[in-house]
Amino acid sequence: MFKNYFNNSIMIVDDKPANLKLLEKMLSEKGYLVRPFPKGMMALNAAFNDPPDLILLDINMPEIDGFEVCRRLKSDDRTKQVPIIFISALTETLDKIKAFEIGGVDYVTKPFQFEEVYARVKTHLNLKATQQMLEEKNQLLEKTLSDLKNTQNQLVQSEKMAALGVLTAGIAHEINNPVNFIKTSALGLEQDIKDIEQLLSFYKDNCITCRHNDAAVNEHLESLKKEIDFDLLISELPELMNNINEGVSRTQEIVSSLRLYSRMDDFDLKKIDIHSLIDAALVILKNRYNQKIDIKKEYNMMPEIYGQPGKLTQVFTNILANAIDALQNNSINRTESDKKRISINTSVQSRGNIDYIQIAINDNGYGIAPENLDKIFDPFFTTKDVGKGSGLGLAISIGIVREHNGMLEVDSSNESGTTFSVLLPTKEEK
Repeated sequence: MFKNYFNNSIMIVDDKPANLKLLEKMLSEKGYLVRPFPKGMMALNAAFNDPPDLILLDINMPEIDGFEVCRRLKSDDRTKQVPIIFISALTETLDKIKAFEIGGVDYVTKPFQFEEVYARVKTHLNLKATQQMLEEKNQLLEKTLSDLKNTQNQLVQSEKMAALGVLTAGIAHEINNPVNFIKTSALGLEQDIKDIEQLLSFYKDNCITCRHNDAAVNEHLESLKKEIDFDLLISELPELMNNINEGVSRTQEIVSSLRLYSRMDDFDLKKIDIHSLIDAALVILKNRYNQKIDIKKEYNMMPEIYGQPGKLTQVFTNILANAIDALQNNSINRTESDKKRISINTSVQSRGNIDYIQIAINDNGYGIAPENLDKIFDPFFTTKDVGKGSGLGLAISIGIVREHNGMLEVDSSNESGTTFSVLLPTKEEK
């Protein structure tokens, strides 16, 4: 049901004072706020400054007629939605057609019956109210649809992260078995090579006195040693073994980090070593910063905290990845003393009555643009090129930190770069 909108503002424009007084009196008695005007220009200026809810407009007026007033009202954004009802003694059909063509919504012929005027006024005010209500509903529906799309995208992202967790856990398991096999075999090979090296060395030192010693054997042995470059081979073996062992150790670090990162669906709080989570994130990202960006770590003694290792590792991975991107996208040449650098500092901070561990991650880039600082935690906000960023990393990160009753703060300037500070309570809040 439509409610009767009392206190609606109605503008009456008529050069006949008697008509103005009559309509003003009758509409005021119905509860409307009536604004009478005897001239078109006066009405136009008043309407532009304070648009009414409806206009009753006479056609035949001096200076400018009602048709011209209507044209100007409908051509201005401030008043083009205001319904206009023409009131005129003109009875020609062409006049009525013209009134509708230029934007009028209705037409009343003089002499009028007030009941007819009131009925038409009430009808068009209700129509306007309905239109406004529909527009508001449409805006609400559009916002709801947008929110649903954002929620859907976040759910898709969550599903991707869950799938990534399963994938990385599987990869870590599959890689770990052959790595263990390689490591065991490399250790055995290393011992076998030492035995062979010892045997060859003994043979070399004692060949002159062995019973098979003769010129031909010695000559053949020396020829073979030259052919295989025996001395170089013996010197290379330890280096090759070191490379194998280093590669195996590096692979084991990656597997360990992937296992930690994959525990995204582990909702149980566990006692965690925050430094190991940061190191795991650095291992995952090593190929992106290795030999390009200096990593400076200043770890201090930390009290025990409880959290979800996989999710917190994701937070550090996201923040460090953004820092790496910020430095790699920085094309300004630096001096050796001002090399691209990421600094990681851990400390204990007190906020109110709560103790937090603080993990401050700073890059010495050129900071975040001031106009973007308030937007960086918004879902899908990104300054990266299309296809290079989803705009969800920091939004997800701040959500994870808040799940841990913590805070994620940012400070950025052109001089000191950008610092993200993760603050996590040292014990669960009561």
